[in-house]
Amino acid sequence: MGWDGRLSNFNFGELLKMPDNITTADPVATIAERALSKTAIVQLTGWSTTTNRYLFVAPYDCNIQAVSIVSDTAVAASDTNYYSHQIQNLTQAEALLSAAQTTKITGGAAIAVDAPYAITPDQNSIVSNGDVIELQVTATGTPTDISAAQLVAVVEYV
Repeated sequence: MGWDGRLSNFNFGELLKMPDNITTADPVATIAERALSKTAIVQLTGWSTTTNRYLFVAPYDCNIQAVSIVSDTAVAASDTNYYSHQIQNLTQAEALLSAAQTTKITGGAAIAVDAPYAITPDQNSIVSNGDVIELQVTATGTPTDISAAQLVAVVEYV
């Protein structure tokens, strides 16, 4: 039912609906947070062994909320042949993860084709203007070779 010009017939509940149809107690704060969020997308070269890849240079003091990797090649979960991922602030010599995230079966997750592989910082996520952020990958055993894969990293920050 649309609005007929009379406030008595207006459904204020619809006003609280967010674009993804989630109702929130403070829609203004939620919309403001979404408006302030920024995304940096970086194309990465793949890897088959231990490597480091630059992800991001902080354009101002900010909070890194999430990092995701998207690949066109899957990496199966394995407890013997796996990758460990760490996000490192090179400028401050601080890890953004309290423990590396892995593609192990036990306590890790596989990298699926064309799906975000989330690496969510759980410490030191507030970075300073000019800080250099790097993805550090450590290979154990012989995990899936993704050196020819097309990869992007998505860094979400406010």
